Amino acid sequence: MASIVGGVLLAVMGYFLAFMTYKKWSLFWSSVNTRLLREYLGDSVTSTILYVLSMVFFLLGVLLAAGVVH
Repeated sequence: MASIVGGVLLAVMGYFLAFMTYKKWSLFWSSVNTRLLREYLGDSVTSTILYVLSMVFFLLGVLLAAGVVH
C-alpha cells in the first residue's frame, strides 16, 4: 500500500513540475535554484531539463504505483 501512495505522489509531483515549468509562474521560475539554472544554462535548456525531470518522476511514479518497481 505504501508503494502505491508513494508512486501516486511521485507522479503528481512530476505533473506539478511540468505544469509549473509550462506556466512559468514567478513563484517557481524566480526561485533561487531555478534562477541559477536559468542564469548558467539559459531558459530553453532549463525548461528542457525540468521537463525531462518531470517525465522521469511521472513515469517512475506510475511504475511504482503499478507494482512494476519496488
